[in-house]
Amino acid sequence: MTSIEIGMLGELDVRVAGAPVVIPGGKQRLLLAALALRPGRLLTTEELIDRVWGEQPPDTARTTLRGYVKRLRTGFARAGADTAIEAVPGGYRLCVEPEDVDLERFRTLRRDAAAASAPTGSGPNGSGEQVVAGTHGHAGELQRLGDALSRWRGRALSGLEPMPWVTSAADAAEEEYLQVCERRAELRLEFGQAERAVSELRPLVTAHPNRESLWARLLLALHHSGRTAEALLTYDEVRRTLAEGLGVGPCASLRAVHERLLREDGPQRDPALGGVRADTARTQATVSGDRAGTDLDGTAAEATTDPAPVAGIEPSTEVQAGQEPADPLPGRQRELAALDGALGAGRARLVVVDGPAGVGKTALVSHWVRSAGTTAARPRFPGGVLHVDLRGFHPEPPLTTVQALTDLLIQVGYEPERLPADPVALGAMLRRVTARSRTAVVLDNARDAAQLRPLLPGGTSAAIVTSRNQLRGLVAREGAVRVTVAPLGARDGARVVAALAGAEAPEPADVYELVDLCDGLPLALRIAAEELTRGGSRGPAWLASRLGAEATRLDLLDTGDVETGMRAVLTRAQDRLTPAQAELLHALAAEGKLDFDVDDVAGLTGRDRNEARTLVRGLVMVSLVAQRGPDAFRLGDLQRLAALERRPVNVR
Repeated sequence: MTSIEIGMLGELDVRVAGAPVVIPGGKQRLLLAALALRPGRLLTTEELIDRVWGEQPPDTARTTLRGYVKRLRTGFARAGADTAIEAVPGGYRLCVEPEDVDLERFRTLRRDAAAASAPTGSGPNGSGEQVVAGTHGHAGELQRLGDALSRWRGRALSGLEPMPWVTSAADAAEEEYLQVCERRAELRLEFGQAERAVSELRPLVTAHPNRESLWARLLLALHHSGRTAEALLTYDEVRRTLAEGLGVGPCASLRAVHERLLREDGPQRDPALGGVRADTARTQATVSGDRAGTDLDGTAAEATTDPAPVAGIEPSTEVQAGQEPADPLPGRQRELAALDGALGAGRARLVVVDGPAGVGKTALVSHWVRSAGTTAARPRFPGGVLHVDLRGFHPEPPLTTVQALTDLLIQVGYEPERLPADPVALGAMLRRVTARSRTAVVLDNARDAAQLRPLLPGGTSAAIVTSRNQLRGLVAREGAVRVTVAPLGARDGARVVAALAGAEAPEPADVYELVDLCDGLPLALRIAAEELTRGGSRGPAWLASRLGAEATRLDLLDTGDVETGMRAVLTRAQDRLTPAQAELLHALAAEGKLDFDVDDVAGLTGRDRNEARTLVRGLVMVSLVAQRGPDAFRLGDLQRLAALERRPVNVR
């Protein structure tokens, strides 16, 4: 097949077998750009009409669109590419590989760069602590970042009609470009290349004078070059520019760099920026509390990190000695810092917070959104926060696309009766309104990726998703950052109980046992703590003894509410299992297999190891089973009890 190359990082550039192809201006270029943003994938006719004409397409839009496609095909055919655009049921697709589009190649190189410095294995003695790649990995990362930046010819999609989706796509690409530039500057400092960092940052701060993160890196690069006085004068210039142009002062990270320059006598080799470490810039981060996990192929699932908070946010969840927060989230500092690292500086536009039922995903995101809005020197989300419960794992049916989009648009001020019933039109409205100002869209309790994709916002706005489903498709296709929430350890769980029950236990071991019987799940611990507040003189030891009876444990953790009772919450994800997966879960529960491996699964099911691995993968992906190692897994005790009660129809 004749090679086709599409350049989008700059003006639209099309080449067939290396020779340029002229694409007429106007609507045909919009059409080709829309197809190239999703190379090899279907765009429906309705989507393309929306991309080409916007909210007011002509009555002849479908016919005209077919004409534009025909002209594009003719142009490609003359250049030797006869099958460039394929008509498929419902729409069209551009017949190229993602790597043939420079924007996708840029993103691939960026992911490769992050992978070059990603953690590579488990710590000694099977501790599960990740080993972070050293200087060699960072050298590979620096080279790949340079390769990615070499693809950049200018602002993406330059010269196209400024449709909202064009502006949104260009803004998103530019944000990625600036993040790569900032990361390269950090690595330059790590390798003692401060002068090169200065020369690369100078034109960037000129082009983006209000991007304080670039200025912060320039100040550090000047400092590391032995030009601290110049760095201090530059800070004063930035401070005046911000005050006169925007009426604001420098953000917390920029102030922190300035204070550091005043404290230090000479250049330092530490490239940390106001608390932002190199490993917080990873495109994927799984934070697992006390328990680290690996993917089914034996490699690290995603980089397990312990990122420091992004400058500009002082985490409100840090608990001072002798003091508990009003809405306690002990043990979640790492997860909160991961959200800071992904969203604090606008790095990510899509974050998936996954974990088992009752682990506190919604509480974590709600807490982070509140703290992000109240402690930042400048609002992280000037467009506000939108929230919708998608009811993916809920007693009631999941929200439809129309229901979810309608809910979100009502929150931004649209009158319900003025909203269309067409999901494509509703999605376009949401993307358009969220492209105006960075907005946080919390998509809570999602069922799967298909439910989510039509709800993603536009521009630099961010979607924060919670789900029991790991939603790996969003990581693979949309580049989502994953933050996995694991059950609490004994000490953090005890702090939750103490905070909610109102007093410290006289014997900590009793509370630790209570935490263990609740599997460290915050929802179960809240129910247990509520039981303690009603128990008069009865304490944790009494409740632990009652929960120790397996036959009645789930009864004691029942609230009489199908949304919050542990039995109902734990069994909801089982409705999505295949018969074979349900049979495996029940077999594991019946055998009391809390910690097991692939060989155990093979023995229980009569399958070979590959089939057994595939089967248990289905349980892992909806958080019914946790992965502890390459072929090692854990079934929570409460989940085991819930699975025992729900015997699959084909299990005797």
